[in-house]
Amino acid sequence: MMVTRRLLAIAAALNLTVCVGAASAQTVIVRNAPPDSTVEVVLNDIPAGTGKANEKGDVLVSVGMSEHLMKTETDAQIFVDTCPTLRRVLVIERAVQVPVQDAGCTRRDMGGMFLIKAVSSLVIDVGGPSPTLLLRQGKVSLDPPRVWKPAPTGLVIFGGGGLTKFGDVIVTACGTLSPCSGDQTTTGYTFGVGYWITPIFGGEAAYVKPGNATAGATTDTFRFDSEFDAQVLLLQGKVGIPLGPIRPYGQVGGTYHQAKFHTNQTMTQQPSPNTLSYELRTRGWSWTFGGGVEIWFSSIFGIYGEFNSSGVKGVAEDDAEGLVDERMMSVLVGARVRLGG
Repeated sequence: MMVTRRLLAIAAALNLTVCVGAASAQTVIVRNAPPDSTVEVVLNDIPAGTGKANEKGDVLVSVGMSEHLMKTETDAQIFVDTCPTLRRVLVIERAVQVPVQDAGCTRRDMGGMFLIKAVSSLVIDVGGPSPTLLLRQGKVSLDPPRVWKPAPTGLVIFGGGGLTKFGDVIVTACGTLSPCSGDQTTTGYTFGVGYWITPIFGGEAAYVKPGNATAGATTDTFRFDSEFDAQVLLLQGKVGIPLGPIRPYGQVGGTYHQAKFHTNQTMTQQPSPNTLSYELRTRGWSWTFGGGVEIWFSSIFGIYGEFNSSGVKGVAEDDAEGLVDERMMSVLVGARVRLGG
């Protein structure tokens, strides 16, 4: 039975995590003692340290077992004496006679033999009818654990910015002309509103204004430059996986765009070089998908990052001929603010 108790004590020591400032190894921590009461720790019959309980009833006493007992580990019994103005913790080795308790004190045997090492920390709670012991081979924290609030539900507004890229603006503008170059990757911004119905399901409407994509070339007879200016509205449903304050999510939905594709072309070999301008305005619906993650630092403020692949597809306005069939990739980061209680 003694072996069983010791094995159980060792198992508890290896698996225990106590969240109660930081305590170094080989310490005795007493919790829920009367405020300003004295706590004394005795190794065999040697007083090893004392301390005063704070307003919460906690006290930490450093114990130098190697200095007092000249060893780094031992098997010992543990007793707790409850006296009118004193709490005494006794660590008594196997072959040592247990001291007699003082008059007016009540002694509790914590049961069995415990493996006490140079790195051991003992946490003894004396707040209940009977003291309880938790033994850990390592450090113990007296600070309460930080409790992260879960990602919120309800109405959220957000804004941010990042990189946007169109897929075929240069190909559309240049055709077979070579050399011809441009820039399809630019910075853009976004803002919008969302609503999480539950921690898992929600939706949002987001306005995205990408930077203008450009293309251009110069030949022996002419030069041109083109610019694609688009505005995109994303209407998406969202599915999230709440992991405390972190919520990764996927999203899918529709896009509506308005865009202007403008080209200036100058004939350079004319006696009087002239410039012609062409403009195609389009609007229309397509679809979008993507995903991201949001991190909430409080119930009202968080940050997010996401990726979207959004169609920019539609026909010309004002009965003009032409169409646009593009895809906009976006990587956006920003902040979210929850509104309401």
